[in-house]
Amino acid sequence: PRACNSFLYAVDGSTSEDESHIMRDTSRLSHAMLKVPSVDRSAAYWTEKMGSIIMSKSREDGSLQSAFVALGNGETTNNCFALELVETKSKSFRLGNSLSYIGVSMLLQFQDNLLGALSGEKPEGQGDEPNGISVRSSASAPGDYFCRICLKSQKLVETNDFYTSVLGMDAKAVDANMVCLRYNATNGMKGVPTTIVFERSADEIDQGNCFDHLVIVTSLDINEQYKRIKKTHEAAIYLTPTEMFGKIVMGIEDPNQYKIILASE
Repeated sequence: PRACNSFLYAVDGSTSEDESHIMRDTSRLSHAMLKVPSVDRSAAYWTEKMGSIIMSKSREDGSLQSAFVALGNGETTNNCFALELVETKSKSFRLGNSLSYIGVSMLLQFQDNLLGALSGEKPEGQGDEPNGISVRSSASAPGDYFCRICLKSQKLVETNDFYTSVLGMDAKAVDANMVCLRYNATNGMKGVPTTIVFERSADEIDQGNCFDHLVIVTSLDINEQYKRIKKTHEAAIYLTPTEMFGKIVMGIEDPNQYKIILASE
């Protein structure tokens, strides 16, 4: 896939360059919730890749009920993207096809072998993720080792407009088959933050019951963002500002019906 490093023209011929958008430099893609049959197996897969469990909840027998895992950026996991792994309550796990892949930066594998990276060595395979999720080695600039999360879409034009005009992300690469979006680095983040990629799907999208939602954290007032979004996208709001886990959150759906939580910093 395209490296998502350069800005291209948007699908509709316009650009998403809008330096005035209030969320661009005040927000970050925080994490994605995945509901899985075994949090222990899922977390172990990522810790074997030098990931860290940054928060977890265990049962009395020591097994994990939920866990946040992050790969960090080589120095810290603070403000880096994470996967929130939660044990599914569904009797039958169904991955679906909406989550295309999770991209792990090649720099994580080559961090102690820069000569190998420069000489063009191919990265090793990412192994079998226990839930069947595709995990790919992806080219990326230095930054978050969780460099991409890729979702499928049949509405790229609407998706590009929603994430740039409503959520304030920058479109870093856009063509007829793909949209790459991300926020600017904030709060002293090192390098390039995680990119969310939407790729065109010719097949009907089945969300399954694994990928649940994305969380965007912002330093902005959630009540004020609710008022702003309500003016133009009231139908997309499924959760009005609510206090949850000590944060103020609201919920919206994107044009693909993927759920997004906006949460206070």
